[in-house]
Amino acid sequence: MKKTAVLLLCATVIFSSCGSGPAPNPDVTPARNNGENGQQTASTDEDVVVRFDTVAITKATFESTKNEMHAVVEELNRITMNRDYDRWLTYLSSDYYKEFSNPDTLEKVSASLPTKGLKLRNLKDYFSYVFVPSRQNMRVDDIQFVSPTRVYVIMEIAPGSTAAIYILEKTDRGWKLVPKNQ
Repeated sequence: MKKTAVLLLCATVIFSSCGSGPAPNPDVTPARNNGENGQQTASTDEDVVVRFDTVAITKATFESTKNEMHAVVEELNRITMNRDYDRWLTYLSSDYYKEFSNPDTLEKVSASLPTKGLKLRNLKDYFSYVFVPSRQNMRVDDIQFVSPTRVYVIMEIAPGSTAAIYILEKTDRGWKLVPKNQ
């Protein structure tokens, strides 16, 4: 019974906080790697994999960012395993901090929890009762750039079913968690 409640909590939080995957972004133009007659050509590190107006993300940048995401997710896994609230705070953008400290947001999240009657009062409650249980043993199966500085970290949660488990933005202070609807 307890295991079922934890699994329900994990599924609820993953799907409610990140969605079942990123929505298509009409401002993103996927690059084409076609040779003559639409044939795909050999890929190089300088091939553009996605373009945002004047910013092009190359294959090398994509792979480098994906490696960075592996390191960030490993650290977030350690944080959740150790329940290290103070270290977790260093990964929060100011918008994430504000969103999950907001009493209205905490009330909505409380209402969606499988443990009825549990009321989240502050960000530390959110960390303890939502983030930690729902973010155990995450991994990076793929990433998706949604802007030149923002990345969805994608994990396959079941065969053929993926979810954006984290939304991270590159800042001058490193990669920070950002809320979904920003």
